[in-house]
Amino acid sequence: MKEFQNSSPQSKVIYLFVFCLVGLILAGSLVTLINGFWDGQLVGSAWGLRLSSAIQMVLMFFMPAYTIIVWSDQNPVSYLGLHFSKSTFYLSLFAFLILILSNPFISLLLELNQSIILPSWLSGLESWMKNLELSAEESTNLLLSGTSIWGYLGNLLIVGVFAAVAEEFFFRGALQQLLVKLFKNKHVGVWMAAFIFSLMHLQFYGFLPRVALGVILGYLFVWSNNLWIPIIIHFMNNALSITSNFFFKDSSVYQSIENLAITPTFIISGLLSFGIIAYLLSVYQLKATNKEVQQGGKSFHDNN
Repeated sequence: MKEFQNSSPQSKVIYLFVFCLVGLILAGSLVTLINGFWDGQLVGSAWGLRLSSAIQMVLMFFMPAYTIIVWSDQNPVSYLGLHFSKSTFYLSLFAFLILILSNPFISLLLELNQSIILPSWLSGLESWMKNLELSAEESTNLLLSGTSIWGYLGNLLIVGVFAAVAEEFFFRGALQQLLVKLFKNKHVGVWMAAFIFSLMHLQFYGFLPRVALGVILGYLFVWSNNLWIPIIIHFMNNALSITSNFFFKDSSVYQSIENLAITPTFIISGLLSFGIIAYLLSVYQLKATNKEVQQGGKSFHDNN
């Protein structure tokens, strides 16, 4: 164990992904075993998909991150800044405002991403990407297809809570901090973690907006030293999508938002949104830093 504690950040990043792969294999085996008790019918149902997603989140993301932190002889609460105070509440509200005002920019990135056409010599790659996208879309449609309140609450629990906690532990809490220490640059750590965060979702036609979301979440953590804030914002982002789909998916307004066309007005609103969130992130940085100084907090770099 002492050898692991003294190992380099690069080695710990490798261990993190090895544990992640092992967790993925274990999750697949466990889901297959459980599915056998239901005569192979569980995975094809919405609740079966929720259960398998929860198992995968815990074994693939949460446990590897937690293991790396503990084996590094770190207290997870202090290492991740898992303290909740009045300042955490106010910073979370401010971060939620950033999330809401980023929607036009995120939507613009999504439309631009989906309009990308690869050259003919990459047709095989494009077909593979489209097949992955169709598979992910089928799973999403199955999850969101229910009309019962229990299905809605189940999605909030699994897609909202489980995904937010597990993914933030892994990508911001463990991976980003290791990358910051490895490259000795917080911006490189934030952007690389966001890139990997998007890449590991294997949904390439939503790659750019997910990178943007990962960057926002990364800076929310790096400036506040409090993982609760990106967890809360990650949850709110997923919860808003789930809630909008459940209550408004048949409305004309929702359908029009889902099928936006790239117009000059849309581009201007997206660029304006980018300027606003860049400004608000700088304000957030000042507020988060001031709160940390007032409370005598330590930067997470000091915990590495």
